[in-house]
Amino acid sequence: MDWGMVPGETVVIKSKNITLRDIVQAIVDGADTVPAVKEVFSLMDSDEGVNDLGDILDVFVPAIEALRGGGG
Repeated sequence: MDWGMVPGETVVIKSKNITLRDIVQAIVDGADTVPAVKEVFSLMDSDEGVNDLGDILDVFVPAIEALRGGGG
């Protein structure tokens, strides 16, 4: 899935109603690894959607870091 093109209101972790927007906000707030995101939301490996976190981080962490660095 191309997470960069997915609407922010898309639910990623259905059991906890966590949206892509929630995850991106957690990344902005400093949770830039899968374990950190899992901790923020008290997620377990067995929660449906957790396996997508790595791909989501691969898209959004570099984008957020580029914005913080002035875009270049």
